[in-house]
Amino acid sequence: MKRIYICEDSVDGIFTAIYLAWSSRYGHNNIKIEAKSKGGHYTNLELFSDYITVDTDYELALKVAKSIKEKISLDVYEILCRIALSNYEAKADLMYRFLILGFHLGPKVMECLSNEIVNQIFRINKNVNNEVHHMLGFVRFSQQENGLLTSVIHPKNNVISLITPHFVDRLPEEKFVIYDENRHLASLHIPSRPWVLLELSDLDKDIFKQFTYDEDSYQDLWKTFFQRISIKERENYKLQRNNLPLRFRKDMTEFQP
Repeated sequence: MKRIYICEDSVDGIFTAIYLAWSSRYGHNNIKIEAKSKGGHYTNLELFSDYITVDTDYELALKVAKSIKEKISLDVYEILCRIALSNYEAKADLMYRFLILGFHLGPKVMECLSNEIVNQIFRINKNVNNEVHHMLGFVRFSQQENGLLTSVIHPKNNVISLITPHFVDRLPEEKFVIYDENRHLASLHIPSRPWVLLELSDLDKDIFKQFTYDEDSYQDLWKTFFQRISIKERENYKLQRNNLPLRFRKDMTEFQP
């Protein structure tokens, strides 16, 4: 009978499941690890399988993280952290299969690009990195009446923890919130304090629309600038869509009605 470990959809949750699965000595081929999907449901129920619910244990997760850094490499650890933040449904089991190879081959596992598991890891990591790169250029802040800068985003992957440090570095003296509406997560930065990540399940997004009078004026100016700077004879909508995918535009000031 196969054992399926059901864990929290987080780096620590997946690492905890990996530790328990590995230490069970039940046999890698008889084990599967699955992160809870949105709403806490399984991605696909399997017959003749023993489902084991895993409670996140930060000490066990830390042991796995330490082993990855020492026995494989720091780069692999960082890549796996990004994989855990991806929207790929089978990521938990993919990370487990990758570590089976990684602990056997050590740092050389990164050279095995012909291996299907390693290749999949590289492709998902590239996808997450590409979205991070896009978000750093496409995030737009608006100033609220209380002086707070706010931004609402809808990324495919859970990249909010990867992009926030960039804006903390760029806006060290500003109070700001970046809200991922897809996951109801928000990063909050207050000057001279570490930024924090909050889960806001019942947040009313309308609170982000209480703009100052100056903010409305600046948004109008930005839209006018965006329209006037365009050279009609050189417009290339296909190239623009390639460089700026449509899914980002609903959160960008210059594309608002």
